[in-house]
Amino acid sequence: MIVQLTITVANVDSLIGLGFTRAEIYASTDEGSSYAEITSSTAQPATLTSLPAASTFRMGGKQLRLVVNGGAEVSILFSTLTTYWTPVQVASRINDIVPGLATTLDGKVVLTSPTTGRVSSLLITYNEATDLGLAAGTRSYGTDARPVLTLGQFFYTYTDVAGLSTNRYKWRFSANGSNPVSEFSQRVFGSAAPLGSAPMSVGTALFVGLDGRAQKRRIVVVSDNAPAAINGLVVGNELPITVDADDFGFLYVPLVQGARVRIAIEGTAYVREIVVPSTSSFDILQAMAAAPDPFSVQVPPPFLIRRSF
Repeated sequence: MIVQLTITVANVDSLIGLGFTRAEIYASTDEGSSYAEITSSTAQPATLTSLPAASTFRMGGKQLRLVVNGGAEVSILFSTLTTYWTPVQVASRINDIVPGLATTLDGKVVLTSPTTGRVSSLLITYNEATDLGLAAGTRSYGTDARPVLTLGQFFYTYTDVAGLSTNRYKWRFSANGSNPVSEFSQRVFGSAAPLGSAPMSVGTALFVGLDGRAQKRRIVVVSDNAPAAINGLVVGNELPITVDADDFGFLYVPLVQGARVRIAIEGTAYVREIVVPSTSSFDILQAMAAAPDPFSVQVPPPFLIRRSF
């Protein structure tokens, strides 16, 4: 599944002025128990590293099967003529079957994908050589380059081609991995990437109370109109989209440009129907304020009474 994130940097100019240059993106596949960065200073390949050899690996007659970059499964059989293999011999045998895949480092065998980025992957599907420590199911993905912060650009889209809808994501800002380093964002779930032909606009809102403190509010977005043809797509009649503000009172929601939607602020009677503007982003409350109130009571003007004298 391809997962897409929208990263909002409302104060991007200030961050850049303080020395921040990149966004670091982290993902969790274990319900938030641990996170690992899926970006790096430059795009990197997928790697898998064996356990270190005491001096040799017991490889004679063993079989190793793996998949590189999602391709066909490759089977590597180690000859029974030699029982114990040095790391260099193991790497050489692997490279006989998949050229350039294996190297050695400090008595370990290192497998490296031939490409970089999250599209790169290595998967062990079967391994009889337990000395290597690469159990079946062991998987690695490459990393993408960290998104670069740009003056005046408040929204950044990151697509995780190796993502899952159950993954949790968070991000922070840094000078490409060095100080200054910001606090982490609130964690979010990834969502399926919109179709490339769907023109999108990101609606944003910032909620504060009368005392000026941030408020965690919720909006509900729904389209109860007949589906409309937009850019060759049939858009509308979706299930309601519910969006919660974060701890700072901020929320955002990507919507198809030109779609007619009804937006409600939960806990209030404030409901408006708007057409999503043809801009990369828009302020939700400004758009709602410019829309008519569908529930306002229309009071007709008084009739003039004709009198005869």
